[in-house]
Amino acid sequence: MRILIFVEQTENRRLLADWLGRYYEVVVGESVVQAGKALPLLNESFDLCVLDGAALHHLWEWVQARKHAEQPVFLPVLLITLQADVKLLTRHLWQTVDELIGKPIEKLELRARVEMLLRSRRLSLQLQAALEQERELKQLKSHFVSMVSHEFRNPLNVIAGFARLLEQPDLPSERRADFFQRIQAAVNSMTALLNDVLEFGKVEANGLATNSVPLAIAPFCRELIEEIKVGNNTDRTIEFNCENECFTVHVNEAVLRQILTNLLSNAIKYSPPCSTVWLRLQCQAEAVVVQVQDEGIGIPLADQVRLFESFYRASNVGKIPGTGLGLAIVKQVVEQAGGAIAVSSQVNVGTTFTVTLPLSNGLNE
Repeated sequence: MRILIFVEQTENRRLLADWLGRYYEVVVGESVVQAGKALPLLNESFDLCVLDGAALHHLWEWVQARKHAEQPVFLPVLLITLQADVKLLTRHLWQTVDELIGKPIEKLELRARVEMLLRSRRLSLQLQAALEQERELKQLKSHFVSMVSHEFRNPLNVIAGFARLLEQPDLPSERRADFFQRIQAAVNSMTALLNDVLEFGKVEANGLATNSVPLAIAPFCRELIEEIKVGNNTDRTIEFNCENECFTVHVNEAVLRQILTNLLSNAIKYSPPCSTVWLRLQCQAEAVVVQVQDEGIGIPLADQVRLFESFYRASNVGKIPGTGLGLAIVKQVVEQAGGAIAVSSQVNVGTTFTVTLPLSNGLNE
């Protein structure tokens, strides 16, 4: 914590600075009465201001302004004064001073008064930080609810609209089948959105709690690739390349599964038929690096800045279905695991995502 001292008497100023300087960071202003030498310090940041009567007489308006500027955070001011001075200072004393101590000063009493004021300052700063965080969370939740409501409204409107059309008694069978397909597509879209929203909320609230375990990472990746190919019923080829010897590593299996599933599924979705997706794996001393590369539509440069925002989708996705939550989930999972994610992309050429995850205790076997 930082203490700013304005005391007119030179020796008192020195003694005070020496004593408080043993415990705190201290900034000392010279005489404000004689030549205004302390004025440059008036813009300094501080957590407690210590003044004597003469300094307060010249600086009381500045003290009031600084305290007002810090509101609602508490900025304490301690006055050191002779009892006889108090009557002279009464006109602005209670608007500027939070505590006073009389001369002669007992060191232990001074330390106790200073520590109490600084403790109040710390608590006030912590409370303000908590209030700011709560305000930000409320804004994020409000924004999230608004976006979710908007995303659900579209498929619900589709379902309601085509359901009304199906009530027509003379509707041709081929039109009826088409409307049923459109309703089913909207239901599937809502189901995917709901699953992503639930996953996003779970990751945001609690993260993935699974601890790091020894994992045979190369076989794990090969098995996951097969699961994704079957689950997506795709004709895309997924090539797996392990760039160096990766045997058993200590890594969070749930985190790795979540990341690879999202990235590989995205690569398949945005790639043309019969194209190739690459999964590359590299094991380092303290981290595992995975790359997912595709030959898909790519991501415009202007969209890459917002790519990991909730519900954000690139401008060139067209009618390719998606919720815009997959990459937001990936980013959250990666960051909660202490890792990093980067993207490199060129429109109509392809996209590469690179994820670096720390290994538990830097161990691998």
